[in-house]
Amino acid sequence: MSSWTPRRVLDAMVAMEWSPDGAIEVRTDDYRLIRYPDWALDPAFPAAQVTRSRTGRSVAEIIDEVATQVRRWRLPGVAWRVSSETLPPDTEATLRARGGKRIDAVRILARELDGDPADLAVPADVHVELVAGERAFRAASMITVRVWGRKEPSDEALAREFAEATRDLQTWSSFRLLASLGGEPVACGGCTLHADLAHLHGAVTLREYRRRGAYRAILAERLRLARAHGATLALVKGRAETSGPILLRAGFAEYDEERSYWLPVV
Repeated sequence: MSSWTPRRVLDAMVAMEWSPDGAIEVRTDDYRLIRYPDWALDPAFPAAQVTRSRTGRSVAEIIDEVATQVRRWRLPGVAWRVSSETLPPDTEATLRARGGKRIDAVRILARELDGDPADLAVPADVHVELVAGERAFRAASMITVRVWGRKEPSDEALAREFAEATRDLQTWSSFRLLASLGGEPVACGGCTLHADLAHLHGAVTLREYRRRGAYRAILAERLRLARAHGATLALVKGRAETSGPILLRAGFAEYDEERSYWLPVV
């Protein structure tokens, strides 16, 4: 019998929540609020986000408390994530009543890695490499910039991020992959390893190269490397219209849905 119960899977996803260098966290018994650094932002990724809220207090009281902090940061609003784990149960309805608009929805998916490898029918013309050198690192970074519409980082920022990625790779705490078609870099994706957990994240493909197997190739290699380095469970958030169907075909199971609401505070 598997030790990965639904409760353990959802707890693991919370524990693996991304908090990059430069982030500011407000963590209480009732919620976790993160102010992400400017370098991590893009048009679809708000600066302030409530990533967890589970409280016995009035949700209106919690919203007012969070809004006060977000105003101190001089931000116009906060993205608030809700799922079946959110308490009280009327949190989502209260966010809507206060003017919150749904901006995103993802599936929380997981796959145990002790069985057969996922058969993803990766096309032979897709080449995948570990991002271990500066050439591959810069190519992967530029793909992310193009897909998410981020501001192109300075040479100093790229050098700093490359040094950090190199340190992470040396300890296998995280790694990144780059996929190419015909010698052209077209997709990338990352994985963070912690004990027996593998958190898959940041997989993107240039729009003109989608539906040609690059994402599947990145996924298959991340699962292989994660298992080779001791992971027994892979965790990921997938969208129903893009990665979700591929992940389900690869043996992932859905454990919850997470919805995000944009709540203005000014």
